[in-house]
Amino acid sequence: MSVAFRRAYNELTEFVDKHPEIEIGDSVTSIPESVRAAFYGMFNDARDAFVTEKFASLLERAAELQDKYNTELETASSWLSLEDPPSVDPVRRFLCDPKDCLARELFDPLFDLLKGRTSIDEIEKTVTSKIETLFASVFRAGYEKWVVLSLLNVLEVESSFRVFIRNMNAGERSKPAAQAPLEEVPVPQESKSLFFSQPRNAIFTVPDFIAYSPRLHRFVGIRSDFHQSAYNAMNASNDREWDGIDRDLLVLMSKGLTLVYVAEQVQAISLVADAAKFCRPDLVLWCVDPQSMNQADVMAVMRQADSRLKPAGGVYMIASGEWPEASVSPGGNVKKQQGEESAGIHWLNAGYDRMKLTPVAEALVDSTDAALST
Repeated sequence: MSVAFRRAYNELTEFVDKHPEIEIGDSVTSIPESVRAAFYGMFNDARDAFVTEKFASLLERAAELQDKYNTELETASSWLSLEDPPSVDPVRRFLCDPKDCLARELFDPLFDLLKGRTSIDEIEKTVTSKIETLFASVFRAGYEKWVVLSLLNVLEVESSFRVFIRNMNAGERSKPAAQAPLEEVPVPQESKSLFFSQPRNAIFTVPDFIAYSPRLHRFVGIRSDFHQSAYNAMNASNDREWDGIDRDLLVLMSKGLTLVYVAEQVQAISLVADAAKFCRPDLVLWCVDPQSMNQADVMAVMRQADSRLKPAGGVYMIASGEWPEASVSPGGNVKKQQGEESAGIHWLNAGYDRMKLTPVAEALVDSTDAALST
């Protein structure tokens, strides 16, 4: 167990012992205002000590991602200003303050320890597992944000658009697709202020943002963190190809795929999905962390994405680094079926080199004369 954590925890318990007005028991938690700031200062010090000492390597990786992400965000600042959705996004929190994001997993367990419900050894076991699981999720998603910003910077984006859709009203519930209400999808509006991630109770699934690229002479729409919509769209574009939504599609999308759309008219890519149908993407990205994923498992998802979504521009796996030897398939590499790369499945070890995303940009450039989905 972390020596620093034990020291910080002992200081916390000594503080509680010296202040009998503090009540922390099985059925009561009362921390008077007069001592609240001091209590939570030491409480947070204990959480930070646990994370700092036990997860130093994860924090180092997180700091590198944070730095690279902020660099791309600064480059995109002329056309992009991110904001948080109504509910706090854990990935946004991770990129802003990695240590605080991970330390939050200790809030309830530390109170349980103070109340005598658990032991330090049990905390080490359970919290370690939770933090490792959380890190794998938010790091992958955070790297995805870096990839998206980097790709748009490669595409020399100069303006952005937002589809202003409403959230479901209080008490409103989703209905089966056949019974879902009808509503128009708003026309995208030029806006620098964009959501970091879309609210889950939005009535439609729309792009996170749509950007105009002079390099493509087209609009590019990007959507990550897909979830099913509650309404049917009255004005879905006739220039796009639509597919039905079923359980297999939802399971596939839960893997964290990034959907990329290209169009000459911004309205053509204003809708990703409604309650009944899904717009086939022009290109798919899957950003992965080799430190927490197996190559063979990644290839299985890539093949499934290529088969089900059929993106004309291909499916690109973007890795944040080299693959550890233990995650590589026997023989040293993933077994690829003959012609698989040319058929649309591509592997890129981009790390944090923006220019290694050039093949993705070129695939979109090549698509401008091909009208991918029309």
